[in-house]
Amino acid sequence: MLAHGRPAGIVTRGAANLVDIVLVVLAVGLGYAGWVGLRFLLAPTSFRPTAPTYGWVLAAFALGLFVYWATAWAGPGRSKGAQLLGLRVTDRRGARLSPWRAAVRAALCVVFLPGLLWVLISRRNRSVQDVLLRTSVVYD
Repeated sequence: MLAHGRPAGIVTRGAANLVDIVLVVLAVGLGYAGWVGLRFLLAPTSFRPTAPTYGWVLAAFALGLFVYWATAWAGPGRSKGAQLLGLRVTDRRGARLSPWRAAVRAALCVVFLPGLLWVLISRRNRSVQDVLLRTSVVYD
């Protein structure tokens, strides 16, 4: 493949992130549905459905996205979105990220997702997170 090893651009990276975000939203939603179902099974007569607060939903989503990205980047180096679009996250030498670096990168991405926009002005297509941690997202 001609693009193998080349830095990925904003459109491909954004699409991969969108796939990942949708997967995490689905996982959090299914987790909540399972929790509500369990509460119903344990006490069907006194069960009252309640909507989760915005804070809990945001916290569950952020934690889910952090765990998902950290494990994906520390393990195979790619999330499902990255796999679908043929991307991989690497260190500056092209190797897999250490668990520590993957966790820090995931935390930075969750807290500051707009850092991806730095790719638009970076000559090497690197996000703010990539610059800080010396990582790259490349075509696999």
